[in-house]
Amino acid sequence: MAYEHLIYEPDPDSHIATVTLNKPERLNAINQQDHRDILDLCERIQDDDDVWAVIWTGAGRGFCAGADVGNRPAAADAAAEPGLKQLLDEGSWISRQGRALYAIDKPMIAAVNGVAAGAGFSLTLCCDMRVGCENSRFTTVYQERNLPPEGGMSFLLPRIVGASRALDLAMTSRRVDADEAYRIGLLDRLVPAAELTSTARALAEQICGLPPSAVRVSKRAIRRALESDFSEATHYETQAGGLARRARHDSEESRKSFMEKRPPQYLGR
Repeated sequence: MAYEHLIYEPDPDSHIATVTLNKPERLNAINQQDHRDILDLCERIQDDDDVWAVIWTGAGRGFCAGADVGNRPAAADAAAEPGLKQLLDEGSWISRQGRALYAIDKPMIAAVNGVAAGAGFSLTLCCDMRVGCENSRFTTVYQERNLPPEGGMSFLLPRIVGASRALDLAMTSRRVDADEAYRIGLLDRLVPAAELTSTARALAEQICGLPPSAVRVSKRAIRRALESDFSEATHYETQAGGLARRARHDSEESRKSFMEKRPPQYLGR
């Protein structure tokens, strides 16, 4: 399926899929059709066993400038179309998008090539890692739209940068440049712009060199621990280990390749 403003490039040989937000003339701001396409794409990614890692990035100068409020239908037009008024509520659709992104249990890397604002900022937080360059910029924007943080930002941002910094960014809507983003933990890697794509790709390749079942249950376990006490988290770790071992070929291959001192060949089963 082709999308109007999304380029989806799965590579079955490397098991890495790249998603490019492709509306550079509007800094890849997301309109309602883009939102629907992202929801559809999230389901495709989750259901495709040949995809083991995903890179999200933007075309042109921006990663994603957030909701494309400049292209929203007039109020009268919105009221005339059944159900669209609810969908156009920013708190509703941005939160729906955050839930869909966060539900993907495969590793996701944001290659932040430019500004990430509002819903675009939230999208980067829903990814597991963020690689940036000197062009990376972050701003929450929501306060400027008379909204609280949406799209999972209220949950994820304090867990990434701490509660006081999250409140600082949310309540001031100030711009955070690449150096500060790296210093406070918004970015996990900071590289020259010319190396952004190759660094994100190398990180995805490193992850895909490990058993995909173990990677996926590790992501689930760590996210589960964010919402658990120590006892519940360690109990789930045991359950996750059992889930990983169901991939019998990869479990045996990890042992054999270690004993035979050779690179492993994992199949995801």
